[in-house]
Amino acid sequence: MKNSYTIKEVKDLLDRTADDELISELRADPRSGVQKLLEKYNRRQEKQRELLVKFHKKETLEIPFWNQEKMVAGVDEVGRGPLAGPVVTAAVILPSDNTLYEVDDSKKLSAKKRSELYIQICNQAIDISVAVGSPELIDKENIYHATELTMADSINSLYAKPDQILVDAMTIPVDIPQIKLIKGDAKSITIGAASIVAKVARDRLMSVYDRMYPEFGFLRNDGYGTREHLDALAKYGKTNIHRESFSPVKNISKLY
Repeated sequence: MKNSYTIKEVKDLLDRTADDELISELRADPRSGVQKLLEKYNRRQEKQRELLVKFHKKETLEIPFWNQEKMVAGVDEVGRGPLAGPVVTAAVILPSDNTLYEVDDSKKLSAKKRSELYIQICNQAIDISVAVGSPELIDKENIYHATELTMADSINSLYAKPDQILVDAMTIPVDIPQIKLIKGDAKSITIGAASIVAKVARDRLMSVYDRMYPEFGFLRNDGYGTREHLDALAKYGKTNIHRESFSPVKNISKLY
């Protein structure tokens, strides 16, 4: 029925639901406003199709285990490179029917999107665990081994014991089968979810440290060696969250 809807009604219909009959009717509508809304709708639909294809591709590694009713834990870390603050790891076990379509490598996502997905992950996950590797542990063990140990803590702190671990390019010292993946947070839905949880957790810790040590700009640099951070380090000295074994912190004798 030509022109049976107002432009606002068309927009509302396309935002909510649209069957083939409605789309066919709108295509025949001569109004330019309707055609523009239809173009926007088609772009949204295409974007959603691409998102679903990408999502299902990221489930490829998990599906064989899910089909056997096995639990898969994805594990990732955040904070191996900074001069200050802990390394944080997360382990996440997802159900096979999760709808976390937008989960990706946390570095590719905005802070706002990470926060949104963090809530979705917490709502859908079977189990989540976060572990913190202190600067003292990092200085004692070296950052690589400290990260492995912290990842083990996150696995061992899960309430549910996973049958399989997918981990981003590390070897975790636990007696559970594991698959190491390069850039795993972009290839696996469970590792991607773990990367988001770890990133959000560490960001919240660094916001606390930013209030404790405002001169270092931790809220902006996350503890990485930016010019602002290095200048503050030279001026004020090192804090108790700095990594003593990292250059240039080890060359600073002054204490905050």
